[in-house]
Amino acid sequence: MVNKTLTLLLLLTSASATQRTGAAFLDVDNSLQGWKPVCVLPDCNPGGSGIPTATSQTVGNVNPSKDGKSMKVSVTGPSYTNALWTQISERNDARVRFSLSTWVQPSLNANLAGSLEFDIFQFASSTGVEYMWGSQCNQVNHLWQVFDQLNGRWVNISVPCSLTANQWSYIRWNVHRGQTGDVSCSGMPCMYYDTLTVNGVIYSVHVKYPAGPLPHGWSSANGFQVQIDIGATNHDVTVDEFVDEANFSTL
Repeated sequence: MVNKTLTLLLLLTSASATQRTGAAFLDVDNSLQGWKPVCVLPDCNPGGSGIPTATSQTVGNVNPSKDGKSMKVSVTGPSYTNALWTQISERNDARVRFSLSTWVQPSLNANLAGSLEFDIFQFASSTGVEYMWGSQCNQVNHLWQVFDQLNGRWVNISVPCSLTANQWSYIRWNVHRGQTGDVSCSGMPCMYYDTLTVNGVIYSVHVKYPAGPLPHGWSSANGFQVQIDIGATNHDVTVDEFVDEANFSTL
């Protein structure tokens, strides 16, 4: 069997020979290493207004899985309860290109989620900039949305949302940022959303939005996030999501 880690590292290194060596973090769903504790109200603010009654994050789930062991994230709560799980892969402010690919499978209660979110981030303490390439499958308007970090708003893109309950879907985001010193987006550096792949279909997104200032005291970090947002409901509900073969790379 080909060593996936070695192959991807060689590809990244070759592609960046005249710039910088890239890094690859493969199958990060197989371990809780690098994952921060779940962010939920009232102690941490992932948005929304509901306070969960339960959350969980487990690894090694055999069924369902793509490679024999998947990660499961789960939240139980009332309307508009959000739960955010963050993977910190490295701390390197020099990276300018980022890629996230993963298989996801929402549970049967996926229709109770207002949105399922997948973010790529770079917290650059050397420049004081927070890059948050937020994306979410909005299950109310059935469109993918991306995040305008500076203005704190979600923006529709013309890509249909297609994450089916109890079925694996493949997602890949490729994004990049402007070079250090770039202030061409409303006086802030630009975050470029390049391409989104959903189940083999590649969408050329090619939009840009301004990054924002890094909150005081935050340290440098590169990684990605998954989030579940419970929609409108008249009682506490549980929404689960399985994640498998989650790969993150930087350049």
